[in-house]
Amino acid sequence: MFDLTKNLHSLQFEAGLKEEEKNLIHLRSRSAALTESSCAHALFYCQLAKRLRTNMSKLSGLSANARAVRELSVGIIGGGHLGQQLARVIEESSGINARNIKVSSRRPEALAQLSAMGIECFYDNQRLASWADVLFLCCLPSHLLQVCADIKTHLSHHCIVYSLIATVPVHRLARLLGHTSILRPAYQFVSCETGPRPHLPEHSVATALEDVQQTTATCPLTMSSGVRIGAAWLPAVLYSLLNMCCSVLPPEGALDLLNQLLRLQPDSALSAHHLISQSSVSTPLRHLPWISLVDVQSKDTPLSRHLMKSPVLMECLLALYLPTLTPGGSKNQEISS
Repeated sequence: MFDLTKNLHSLQFEAGLKEEEKNLIHLRSRSAALTESSCAHALFYCQLAKRLRTNMSKLSGLSANARAVRELSVGIIGGGHLGQQLARVIEESSGINARNIKVSSRRPEALAQLSAMGIECFYDNQRLASWADVLFLCCLPSHLLQVCADIKTHLSHHCIVYSLIATVPVHRLARLLGHTSILRPAYQFVSCETGPRPHLPEHSVATALEDVQQTTATCPLTMSSGVRIGAAWLPAVLYSLLNMCCSVLPPEGALDLLNQLLRLQPDSALSAHHLISQSSVSTPLRHLPWISLVDVQSKDTPLSRHLMKSPVLMECLLALYLPTLTPGGSKNQEISS
């Protein structure tokens, strides 16, 4: 959409600020950078989970009606700025059909634009929690206690709760929900003079991520947008994908599927020794334990150590990230996987 006010300084946001307020203008860019990074990483996770589901559905011997191999369903609790931006990004860029995205908000009538895209909007947190495979928490921190009380008994064991509530640590969420399949990216701001300037709040995040330079700046392994993501997030993502595989496949099949998703060659493929402690690995490999995502985000793990030492794995993840998020990337990745 063309911005008629773009070159009219007197109509810009900064023109109405007092001098002391202008000292805080950098917070606006920080907020935009955080929103872009949060949405980009959430999109990347949805893409990986969707592709894994697609690959599992092609395996013989698995029921097409099993929850673990049906189309990925994505729920978002919270219809504010972040929740709306996230819904748009997932609908426009993930390849997930709008009918498989739903939003629960206290004011669903204010989400007309999302409804026009085919995304169902309503106010029923329990219904959404019962339905979703991935459930994003985008509500205000002040609403969290009520949200957790609403959904606690309605989450399936395999549902991934992905929290974008920055002020609430993962262990507190686990206690409130009685649930361990939780992803909670930990972001921090760092000084940045070389990265691209983030798009400001009035712009769509989906539009911002069409810019390859902007998307590259959000890559979790090489972030240059003034925001950093905690090192525990990426291993936790991989462990969550392993749990998905183990829910329907024996250990060897689960590892094969994960390596296929990451496009790792046999000489660099992940094995049980890279994922769980040596004392837990049986020979022959009979089972892989269910991994608590809460634990792996607060402790050093075999996978986090392997990731730091394996340039091949890092290169594979880098090679996956940018094509997944750039325009047409979802379709191209599906074709080539």
